Amino acid sequence: MSHIHFQSGKRPVYQELSKEVNHFFKDKGITKTGDDRLYNKAIFIALMYVGSYFLIFALPGALHYMAWAFHGIATALVGFNIMHDGAHDSFSTSRKTNRLMAMTFNLVGSNRYYWAQKHNRNHHAFTNVDEADEDIDALGLFRMSPHQPHRPFHKYQHYYVWFLYLITSLFWFFALDFKAYGSQRIARRDYSHRMKLKDHIEFWASKAIYITLYLLIPASILGAGPALLGFLLMHAFLGFLFAVVFQLAHVVDKAEFPRPDSQGMLPDEWAVHQMRTTVDFGTDSRFLTWALGGLNFQAEHHLFPRISHVHYADLHPLVEKKAAELGYELRSYPTMFAAIRGHYRHMKSMANPDATSHLVSEPDACDCSNCSTGSEEFRTL
Repeated sequence: MSHIHFQSGKRPVYQELSKEVNHFFKDKGITKTGDDRLYNKAIFIALMYVGSYFLIFALPGALHYMAWAFHGIATALVGFNIMHDGAHDSFSTSRKTNRLMAMTFNLVGSNRYYWAQKHNRNHHAFTNVDEADEDIDALGLFRMSPHQPHRPFHKYQHYYVWFLYLITSLFWFFALDFKAYGSQRIARRDYSHRMKLKDHIEFWASKAIYITLYLLIPASILGAGPALLGFLLMHAFLGFLFAVVFQLAHVVDKAEFPRPDSQGMLPDEWAVHQMRTTVDFGTDSRFLTWALGGLNFQAEHHLFPRISHVHYADLHPLVEKKAAELGYELRSYPTMFAAIRGHYRHMKSMANPDATSHLVSEPDACDCSNCSTGSEEFRTL
C-alpha cells in the first residue's frame, strides 16, 4: 500500500476553491499566515504552559495534582494552537519560526519529525485511507474503518475506546515514536527521506529532556510516587483531548473511508477526497475555534493546510458556498457534542463485523499529475 495515488490530470475542484480563497486574501490585503490574534494567543498559552508547570511544585499537598491536570490541558492547547500551525508553515512567514513552533510537539513527549511524516505527509495526503493514514490505525485495539479486520472484542469498542483515549499521548511517547524511528515508516509507507544526523540528535535529546522535566525533576522534589501519579494524570487529560478532537474530524458517521483500487488509485481528486473524509463541527463557537486552534474547521484546514487557523472562520462561508456550486458539501455537525455522538455511532457501527458503511469505490473525478498528495499546500517539514 506504499504507492497510493490520485488520478492524473487536472484538479478542477481544488482549482476553483483555491481561486475563491486567493481572492479573499488579495481583496483583504493580508497574508495567509498568522497575525496578532495568533501571536497574542500563543503568548497567553505559553504562559499557561510554563506557569502550570511551576505550580506543580508550588502548590501544597494533593493540590499539586490539580496543577498536573491543568498542565495537561495547557500542553494540549500548545499542540492545537502553536505546534499545529507551525508544523504546516502557517504560523509565520518565517520558515525558521515555523520550525521552532513545530518543535513544541516535543513538549508532548513525541517528536516533530515523526509528526511531519505521520500528519503532514500521510494523514493530510491520504485521509481515512487504511494502511496509509496512521490516525485510523490503532494496532487492532479498535476498528475505525470498514476495511479493517474485525476482532471479537471490537463489539465493545464504542464503550472502551473512551478509556484508551486517556493513554493516547503516552502511547505516542513510549510506542509509536520508537516504532516509527526504528522502521523509518508510518503505517505501510516509508519515510519520504531518511533522517539526518541532526534529526537523530533532536529525537534522542527531546526524549532525554522530556524525561528529565516530567519524571526526574518531579521525582526529586515531590517523590517518585506522587511524580508518577501526576505524570499519568497529566497525560490522561492531554491524551484524551488530543484523541477526541482529532477523531471528531474523521472517525465519525458523516465521514467516508475510501479504498484504492488494485492499482493503488483513489477514486476522487484530492480536494473531493478531503471533503468526503473530513467533517467540521461547532463552527459557530468562538470558544471552540479559539481553544482548538481552528480544528473545528477541519475541512478548511485539510483543503488549505498552509493557511493559519485564524482565517478559517472567515473562509468557511466562502468555501462552503463555492463547494455547493460545484456540487459538493462541507460536512459538518452543529456542535461538538453532536460530533461526539457521531463518533460514538460510527464506532458502534464498526463494532459490527458486517458493517460496510462509508464505502467509496467508483472514481468520479481526477487529481494531480502522478503525485501522491494532490495539493501544493502539502510539504513535509
